[in-house]
Amino acid sequence: MQTLLRPLLPLVAAAALAGAGSTHGRTLAEIRNTGELRVCVAGSSADFYRTNAQEFARYLGVPARVENLPTWDAQFVNAQGVVQRDARYEAAPLASGRCDLYPNDLHITPWREQKMVLVPYFSTRNVVVARPDARSILRSPEDLAGRTAAVQAGTAYEGWLRTYNATNKNTPITIHPMATAQAMQAVAQRRADFTVIAAESAFKWVRDDLDNLDLLFPVGELTQVGWGISPNTPDLEQALSAFFSQSRRVGSGLDISWRNKYGVSLMEYQMYSASFDTDHRWRDLFVTWGIPAGSALAGLLLAMAFWARRLHREVARHRLTVQALRESQQQMHDEVARGKAVSDLLRGLQLVNSLEAFGQVTLWELARHLPLGQSLIAVVVGSDQRFQALAHYAGTAATPSQALADFPMTTGLMARCASTAEAVLVEAPGPQYLRIRSGLGHCAPASLLLVPIRHAGQVVAVIEMASTQPLTPAHRELLAALEPIVATGIHRLQKETASAPPHTDSHREACC
Repeated sequence: MQTLLRPLLPLVAAAALAGAGSTHGRTLAEIRNTGELRVCVAGSSADFYRTNAQEFARYLGVPARVENLPTWDAQFVNAQGVVQRDARYEAAPLASGRCDLYPNDLHITPWREQKMVLVPYFSTRNVVVARPDARSILRSPEDLAGRTAAVQAGTAYEGWLRTYNATNKNTPITIHPMATAQAMQAVAQRRADFTVIAAESAFKWVRDDLDNLDLLFPVGELTQVGWGISPNTPDLEQALSAFFSQSRRVGSGLDISWRNKYGVSLMEYQMYSASFDTDHRWRDLFVTWGIPAGSALAGLLLAMAFWARRLHREVARHRLTVQALRESQQQMHDEVARGKAVSDLLRGLQLVNSLEAFGQVTLWELARHLPLGQSLIAVVVGSDQRFQALAHYAGTAATPSQALADFPMTTGLMARCASTAEAVLVEAPGPQYLRIRSGLGHCAPASLLLVPIRHAGQVVAVIEMASTQPLTPAHRELLAALEPIVATGIHRLQKETASAPPHTDSHREACC
């Protein structure tokens, strides 16, 4: 009998597989033939992922059927229901056709790429969130040793913590796995020292509980985030990439969804992500989106109270304390002003659709926060580094090109700034450079500053500013904070202009 049945076993197995459904992920053609996109969401932000997936389904022209997976790790299991990080296989929910899409903002890591195709969406960094009073204690990753962390299991955040422990075996971090909402609550209630979460999520949690949560510093490397689909579905991958490209605009479905979820739009977040590789700008980033002026005032009042208690003991220490308080107050004032300037610039740039309008808005916003008498912005064109004037502020010139031509010795200074990628400062330049002119008269500038705007290591533009007062270090820090936003905006508009159909732009003026 066994001999007779042996030739039938392959047929029986094939029939069983056929009855169980598809053994590979569904292509876009198959999705459209069945008339539904099968979406699987997981994690504490499942509702947010559901909304975004439904936006993609509308883009495809098919309805979405959404399923909530029981756990986060359920996205990565094999046919036996087990997650094997070091093994290469197609995740079972994708392979079976149960799920077509994981819109769950998955951090793209090598082990996950062995289970599915991850289509990049945006870039992020992990950040440490703790109580505000821990800021003076937890200043860098080294200070996390021996502490207690609450973090969602199976995430890239837990992965970073375990990697940290692998290199710090003598003083490891104690890890308590729990859902993100519970992790934040544990930190707020002092049951855990800190948690690790992606930057975009940190905005929401910290802004919703400023009294008990604070964003301290980034950890790990810049990471791409994407949505997961089955391998061997190039048509679906291409459609998803096109959807992401189309959504990177003000007012798109994803842009609005981000604002509702995180308090910042997708476009605003992308401009900020340009500075993720520069640690000192994280302070400015958080000032812009989280720290209210009340927090600064509270810190000042606490410092003053401390000073008052010491006042009766020694007059000399009192004087030192007063000086320290003044410096602290000025620093906090500068940080709040810098954050407001960044926010104002982002709002002003939301609706511009040309380089010229972008340049004009940039100069207007700079004039609101800096003592500018006149200013000019020009992009660098061609390998010979010619300058194309985009916009000018104040002065008597009718056009940006005329303003550039009217500034004596301007071209040479701009060329030096562009070639060295360093700012050029001329204190009290005198009459051989220019005079600040307006309808009320004219005067010599206090200083002339040329600032390079760099993108991906290349100077893409130069801003020239004639100031009516000497520029302070706070002014220079403001310009440094604004540079990545201006550079990203110019790069985006240049790409859009290059990909647009040829047309005649009567407003664009090239010179030099």
